[in-house]
Amino acid sequence: MINISKFVNISSKAITRQVKVDSCRFISTTTTASASNHGRSFNTNTTIKSLSSPLLLNNKISNNSHSKRYYQSPNINGNKSSFDDITDFQNTIEIRALPSTITKNDIKSVFKDYHIATHGVKMVFDEDHGFAYITFGNKKDFNRAVEMKSFPFSGQDYEIAPLQSTILNWNQPNSQSYLNRTAVTNHLWKTRGPMASNTVDKKAELVSKSPAESKTEIDLFFSSDLALREMYLSPYGHLRVGRFLEDLDALAGSTAIKHAEDENEGRKMTIVTASVDRISLLRTLVPDRDIKMEGVVTYVGSSSMEVMIKVRSKDNQTQQWDPVLVAYFTMVARDPILRKATPVNHLDCQTPTEKKLFEDGKKHKAARLNYSQQSLENVPPTSSELQTIHNLFMIAKSTTNLELIQMKDTLCHSTILCQPQEKNINGNIFGGYLMRKGFEIAFSTCFLRFNKSIPKFVAMDDISFLNPVDIGNILTLESTIVYSHPIPEAIQKYYAQVEVLAYITEPLSGKRKLSNVFNFTFICSPGNNELADPNQKVKQILPQTYSEAMRYLAGKRIVDRHRECESSPDQMDIWFN
Repeated sequence: MINISKFVNISSKAITRQVKVDSCRFISTTTTASASNHGRSFNTNTTIKSLSSPLLLNNKISNNSHSKRYYQSPNINGNKSSFDDITDFQNTIEIRALPSTITKNDIKSVFKDYHIATHGVKMVFDEDHGFAYITFGNKKDFNRAVEMKSFPFSGQDYEIAPLQSTILNWNQPNSQSYLNRTAVTNHLWKTRGPMASNTVDKKAELVSKSPAESKTEIDLFFSSDLALREMYLSPYGHLRVGRFLEDLDALAGSTAIKHAEDENEGRKMTIVTASVDRISLLRTLVPDRDIKMEGVVTYVGSSSMEVMIKVRSKDNQTQQWDPVLVAYFTMVARDPILRKATPVNHLDCQTPTEKKLFEDGKKHKAARLNYSQQSLENVPPTSSELQTIHNLFMIAKSTTNLELIQMKDTLCHSTILCQPQEKNINGNIFGGYLMRKGFEIAFSTCFLRFNKSIPKFVAMDDISFLNPVDIGNILTLESTIVYSHPIPEAIQKYYAQVEVLAYITEPLSGKRKLSNVFNFTFICSPGNNELADPNQKVKQILPQTYSEAMRYLAGKRIVDRHRECESSPDQMDIWFN
């Protein structure tokens, strides 16, 4: 049974509640309400301090009250959560709104003539009420239980529903929990409002909001919480970049929603990730340092929003928060019925910093347009780029001190059946999950070819979300090292640019289309001086067809842009505002 302790600060400004789970692990959420000329606005600061089991949180805020509901899975059967060991959803029923006084024996007594599966009774409580999930050992008893329609207890009847009926419609927003997500992503999704459902035709006026009204912060206490650290730990002792990509995408979406939402219940929309302009890793993600993630809307167009996310880590010796990562997401508001872009609230920038970030957002948008117009899919290479390709041609003809690696030989494939557990709140496959899988295959591809060192992720650029990925689609990832560049005055140290193409296939029709393009930049270098053999040949990616040559040049452009950005004095400006 969960011990829930509430600490309420009696104030119209803030309410803090704390949920205590087993092993003294805590999740703390503080919601601060600020006055607005256009209704309410909220700045939510969330602290995730342990996530050893899936957390199902639903945070609803209304005009009149600051009511929160917390769902916590009890620790049933040792270390498993109540959902982890439901293996037969087709034979499971759900009973809702049960009083907290009910026990497993009460449930078993009602179904004493039924064959209940081993560990087939699961219970989840939200303060005084909760849910029961009963899994039967066969379809016959499952159907008998469904036919009962209600469950009697203490003189009242509680509705019985088949659990399978709640998961067949995968496009129904918030139809179930998100067990495969990190607790950060899970919490961010559960605290979102009902923007994505019940669309009506009533039009609403747009309002102006300040960047501060969309600001969202997440703290992860890796230094003190070993269970939390374990969830993010990589095989090589660092924190998993792929897990952070999931959290970054969820944080960008929640931040955009806080800007786009308003008090008018007639105005509904969905917020989707249109592109990721850039994610730059400035320092290694050290596992024993606390992490702070901060998202804010910095630029707004008609239907698009730029969300800047800054990640810091706390130095355990100096207690200073060091810059670790910066990311720029472009989020777009869409009408879920008409399936087209819909306007969002205006951005009211008042401070010099807000105005500068807004102007930077304009530049980023112009740069995206320019990159698109100058894409090698639209225009021919420049004269200098043609010379680069000719130089490669001449190198391939002669004996050199280079280790030539044909581009096609770096190709790695991965095929994934898209499962319902990977969906987002809109019922499609979660974009953060796609980024994680793209990163993982890119990392593996790089490691296979530059295998004397662990590839160091430094940037992710020009990520395109072209088509939504549906549950049941077959996802094929094709990862290729398209460009490598030796770092001057360093032995066996390279930039490696990896392109990952994500294709989706509808199994019944066989139709195949491109859904995503991911571009990852890594630095590969020997882990120690013993591995740095000065006589080792320099590795060189070699394209062999015109199509490969264009991919090579596209990769070169990304690496050149990264090197230019890395040396720019503006790179660190955002951290001092």
